[in-house]
Formats: sequence, C-alpha cells, structure tokens
Amino acid sequence: MKLKNIFKQLTSLVLTATIPLSVSFTATASEKTELPKGWLVWHNYSDYSALDSKLYLRTPDSTTKTISGDFIHAMNGYFGNSPEQITFMAIDTKADEWDIFLYDSGKIINLTENSGFRNEDPKFSPNGKNIVFKRGYWSHSADNFVYDLALIDIETREVIMLTDTPEEEAMPCFSADGKYIYYAGYTGGIGSIYRLETETGKSETIYSESNINAYYPIVNGDKLYFTAWNSADNHCDRIMCYNGKEIHPLPFNSENYDCSDACPIDDNNMIFSSTLNGNYDLCYYDGVNVSEISELNTDINELGADFYSYAEYLENNSIKGDINNDGEFNIADAVIFQKWLLDVSDTELKNPKCADINEDDILDIFDLCQMKENMKNTNHSD
Repeated sequence: MKLKNIFKQLTSLVLTATIPLSVSFTATASEKTELPKGWLVWHNYSDYSALDSKLYLRTPDSTTKTISGDFIHAMNGYFGNSPEQITFMAIDTKADEWDIFLYDSGKIINLTENSGFRNEDPKFSPNGKNIVFKRGYWSHSADNFVYDLALIDIETREVIMLTDTPEEEAMPCFSADGKYIYYAGYTGGIGSIYRLETETGKSETIYSESNINAYYPIVNGDKLYFTAWNSADNHCDRIMCYNGKEIHPLPFNSENYDCSDACPIDDNNMIFSSTLNGNYDLCYYDGVNVSEISELNTDINELGADFYSYAEYLENNSIKGDINNDGEFNIADAVIFQKWLLDVSDTELKNPKCADINEDDILDIFDLCQMKENMKNTNHSD
C-alpha cells in the first residue's frame, strides 16, 4: 500500500472536516483538558509592566517546570527542531537589557549578551541554525526606540540586520520552507502583516486594514495565523488564518473578548489565549469545541504558547524499521510487518514510515526483504 495514498486520504479527511466559519463556540471550564501528547511552553505575568513574567515547560507526562536563570521577565518561548531546544526573550539581570536566550537540554545561554540593544521576539529558522528576532535601539532624532529585524547564527552568534526602516518591525517568524519571514510592521501604532523574501530582501503586504491592528504572525505548515482587531471600532482581538490565497477568521472568535496568541498544533487543533473570563487564559480548540486548560491557568495572564508534538518527536527521532515504536529495531518489527503484508486482522503499523526501508513510498515485500537483510547484518556485526 502506498504511503502517498495514505497521506492523501488523511489530508482529504482533514479538509472535509473543516468547521463552517460562521460557527462560534463558548469556552467552558473543565477539571482537565486532554491535549495532544507533546511539550508545551508558555509564560504568565500579572501585568507586562510588572516585570514578573515566568516561563513554563510542560512535558508529555504532564510534568511542569519553570525555566529560570540569571534573567527576569522571561516570555515568548519557541521550540526548535527538538523539544530540548527553546529560544525565548528575557531581561538579563546583569546588563539590564532585553536579550535572546537559548534553552538547550537544560543549559541556558544568552545569545545576545551585552549587545547594547533591545533583543526581542525570537523564532528559530526551519533548519534550527539561526534565530530571527527584532532588535531595537534608542534614536535621539526620533525620540523613541527604533526596531528592525535581525538574524543571529546560533553557533557563531553573528548578527545580520535584515531591515533598516524608521517604522517598527516586530514578531518575525519563518515560513516552513525558510523562503520567507512573516512579521508585523507598524505605522502610527497600527500593525499590518508583511512577508519578507529572505533571498531578495523584498517585502510584500499580506494583511493591512485601515485603523485595524494586526500582529503576532505564526506559521504552521502552509498556513499563516495572526491576530487582528475585529474592526476599527471593536478592538477585541481575533485569530485569522491565511492559506496563501485568502484570509478568514477562525470560528471560535468573539466580538466580546480577545482571542490571540495562536499556537496551531495541526489544521484542526489549536491552543490560544482568551480573555473570556477577564484575564488571559490558555484555551484549546479541538476543531469542534473550545475548553479552558484549567490545570495550567491561574488568576493572572497566560500567554505565548508554543507546542511540540510527540508525533513530530517520534518522526524526527525514529529508528528505521522500528514499526511498533518501542525504540528498537528487532525481529518483533519484522513479524508485525509480515503479518500486515499478509493482511492479518488487527495488525497495526504504529509507525508505517519506518517500514519504508528502501524509501520508495511503497510498503511491500521488498521492504520486508531489506528489513530482514538489515537485521541479519546487524546480528553478524554484533
């Protein structure tokens, strides 16, 4: 059976399950919201000006820990190509400046230490080698901070400026293929969404409406999500989706409270922040209903969520031939695969991608033969 056909069928199911845009939902509190398995990072604070933001990491076993170090007011965590890598912004306690930090397997590194600039809004590049962020400095002529987009090489810490304009550019994030950087550009305090081509440096407008503030772009696959006011008169935030052709609001938005800080998990599921109950709370949308993530919410503001799925972790760390996902390639995998090829009932390939040994997108007897050959070579080597 071709893997391509499997993926096409799954894609078709996702598309046909899309909820009509006119549908609205009300978030309801529950003792525990069942999230997809994975890692979640977010921050909370009583007020932005209070400088009391804390950054949290929740693991697949529901253990939550605080990411702390020689900094204060940590926020806007974002995963790299591994759940062990997180970039975030915080105020360095020694230099008293906003810096870009890297959390790498428990070790914390200040990537922009003593730069003399304000460094904020970090996001990894798709290859995990760079971080795009906004860099600001005080301009005496403008009598204000001036912010431009910058890119830092994680290994060398070399910083390259990507823009140089009097207007503020903020909240950058890469497209999935790395060809573009989406960002919010501000004119007169009103934000619009732009796209910068990384190869040419040219920018184009994605979303700009008169007197409607738009910000916080985030990418998932080929879709772009961002936050924008309902209208010039109604400043309640709503989350918008751009699919490359058109822009539409998500079905759970409201004219009466904010829905912002989109954290898409896939095409159907999303974590976001909402002021339904006053302060910002984390909520989960499963494609049909919205529920508050009560076990993580507090009496202050929960914002800036990012998610790294366990499925993505398995895919990135899978062992060729490990069909049953037990972390090993052995005779048990070959037996399961042989049964599956023989169409034995109740036989499941927990990780079918790992069964495509010769990588031709077809699962067949040739993969089984190669699997047995690899196993024989491994045994001889042992």
